[in-house]
Amino acid sequence: MDELIRHIWMHGTDRVASPLLTHALMILIAIGSVIHSRLFRHHDIDAIWTSIVVAVICIVSLILLAILPSSPLIGVTGSLYPSPWIDGLIPALCTSAIIISVTFGLVSGKINTLRAFLDNLTYGIHRWPWVVLAAMVLAVIVTNK
Repeated sequence: MDELIRHIWMHGTDRVASPLLTHALMILIAIGSVIHSRLFRHHDIDAIWTSIVVAVICIVSLILLAILPSSPLIGVTGSLYPSPWIDGLIPALCTSAIIISVTFGLVSGKINTLRAFLDNLTYGIHRWPWVVLAAMVLAVIVTNK
């Protein structure tokens, strides 16, 4: 345990660049944004349709980045696995969820100030801070060989 604490103290900022911590933060921001914008509990038809259009644009963009033969996200062998597209799939899906939920919040009026926007983005991290801590400790354990 002493070694773990020493390692976190000396190399704590190195863990911020860890894919595990980055993915945990992105997932928390996306889930928090969806929950905070009340995407699945609101009945504003204009906001729902606008969010559906944005979701379709996000999905079509992700698919086009995967199937176009000249896409820079296809692997060297021309396949999807392994490729940069697979490596960036979690951040891309999280970013799409954030864009969809923020769009819903803006159109429905739930997000009408900068403060409301920032609250929307940080809701998941405020609600589940132990996930960030667990991801940081796990990143230290996994990368400390």
